[in-house]
Amino acid sequence: MHPQIEFKHVLGELSVNRNDPCEVVRELVSNSYDAGAKHVLYIPIKDRNGLAFLDDGSGLDSKTKINGITPWEAFFSIGKSTKLKGNSIGYKCQGSKLCFASSRILVITTQKFSMKEWDYKLIDNPRSNLDTSFIIDPTRTDEIDPIIDNFFSQSNAETLQAAEFLKKQIGTLKSETATLILIDGLDTESYNKYFAIGDRPEESYVVNYIRFFTKHGDIREITANQGFTASQRKQISSAHRVEFNAYYEGKTYSIPFGYPYLDFVADPGIKSPAQVARLRDGRFASRSAKSFQVKTEKFSIIVAIDGNRRAHDEYWTLDRKGKSVSGIRLADQRGVFISVKGIKICRYQDLLTNIPGYEVLSEGDSPSHYTIVVDGDFDLVTNRSALSKKAYDTLSDPDFLAEVKKYLDSLKNTDPTFAELLTRLKRESTESLLNEQIEFLDKAKSEIKSRERFRIADSNKITHLFLSPRPGEEYWVGVLYAQLATLTPKEAGYEKYWRRIITFSTQGIDSLGLKDEKEKNLLEDSNVCSIEYKYEFNNTGPFNHALAVVDYIVAWNVDVDVKKQVKDSYTCYGDIVKIPNNDFEWKIENIESTDGAQYPNETIVIDLKKLILATFNTSFSTPPKN
Repeated sequence: MHPQIEFKHVLGELSVNRNDPCEVVRELVSNSYDAGAKHVLYIPIKDRNGLAFLDDGSGLDSKTKINGITPWEAFFSIGKSTKLKGNSIGYKCQGSKLCFASSRILVITTQKFSMKEWDYKLIDNPRSNLDTSFIIDPTRTDEIDPIIDNFFSQSNAETLQAAEFLKKQIGTLKSETATLILIDGLDTESYNKYFAIGDRPEESYVVNYIRFFTKHGDIREITANQGFTASQRKQISSAHRVEFNAYYEGKTYSIPFGYPYLDFVADPGIKSPAQVARLRDGRFASRSAKSFQVKTEKFSIIVAIDGNRRAHDEYWTLDRKGKSVSGIRLADQRGVFISVKGIKICRYQDLLTNIPGYEVLSEGDSPSHYTIVVDGDFDLVTNRSALSKKAYDTLSDPDFLAEVKKYLDSLKNTDPTFAELLTRLKRESTESLLNEQIEFLDKAKSEIKSRERFRIADSNKITHLFLSPRPGEEYWVGVLYAQLATLTPKEAGYEKYWRRIITFSTQGIDSLGLKDEKEKNLLEDSNVCSIEYKYEFNNTGPFNHALAVVDYIVAWNVDVDVKKQVKDSYTCYGDIVKIPNNDFEWKIENIESTDGAQYPNETIVIDLKKLILATFNTSFSTPPKN
């Protein structure tokens, strides 16, 4: 017997396992870079909800096996790859399966362009038809144009024009190897929004996606124009670049290589972070980059500081509040990011929260002033859009964090812009917290004038004003219960309901109290009771403490249905019974757990508001609203 794999199920999951519609483009770009391509062409096919993707990389050889499989077989397979981790972007052989979320796919490749030997395979409905019994042997031809024409038959004029352009581009190839992927009926929402290119290609979603999220937008491509020094550029380098063209509506657009860091302009008139009146209006800028090593692993870190206003003005193709352009949001491109082999994978602000002294950079609007990218050979999950647990372990490793802190400490000592930004953010964060506390205090002082209140006189005939608790003020219920216990008149006959509180806790049981103050050994276990406080107690939902260990529940209001049992959030439940002769007392009895364990204790429930009215000569009043 052998283990079996449901190929169709796995393929179906992989082919739609994406966070962004354009991830299929990202995977095709990665494959082109892995194949050593020098030229790439992307053509959206609008009337077919499809695309054409051509590169002059090493092609899909169907004869030579690497790691026990040929590149041609690997393209259609799952989990078997000719690529090695560390040498290639896609070594799990899963990303290309996004291409199969389509109604048709045509794969064309050549190893001998000068001899006009092309291998191709057309698959209809690949998600349903492609399985372990499907024959993927390529068909060979020396005339590729008819194959392309047949694929685009019954298309509109714009698509036929694109097909003619594509054939001409193939005719101009100088490489002996190439691969063409044609996709029909891509399974995606809002095709035109994500894949089409309009009159202004630099504003299209797909072009910006390529620049911000694919290998072509390599974050390690830093330049002098962007403000990076020669030393920084030498440490952080991208050896491989591709000429990437997009064809649309009879025109060609060249997509720039490298991550779109803003160009740096040294202008003495631009105010520094310490000088600008409002930090969000800052146009300051600074650049830094460094490579470092932790154990045997190599990493790069790039810091591009651009004040909020500068970023808003110069990243004009990105959406911001109240303004839509490409569909990619500016706010999502600011902050801390992790990249793998130059491809920006995900945002990771937690990196700074784990480094003492730099936590403020991850708070509030702080990320709007910078982009920090950490690049390394981090392990990724299946869809390669997020980090694996192994990668997060690396990012939280003390040695790794120590290296990042050492770099930031050095930057703080050598870069005035970074140092001033950090100081300004810390000051404003402190001021913001202080202002928030002041506003909260002012609001609380203002609101007490309109709150329900009552008055009680002590033994010296001095009358004291008390405010009634409000929802969420369970702690005040407890404090009020403890305070009033000291004012209970002896002649009232209600002393037994007012337990003297001897502890308060913010964790576990709210309070411990004494059952009998006349007991000789006051702190004997039998004389100590546990007390929980609630603003309201009811039995419509579970009680959030274990009934088996709670002696008293003191609530400002009690609203229970004696016909329904009381359940806790653990495993216990019990019957609630009204105690006769007063209107403020109940008990929960017959307490047992769902697994059959029985508990002998009974839990007393007290309605504090009604107990106050019974114990003291008082009444409640509320000032009229303005």
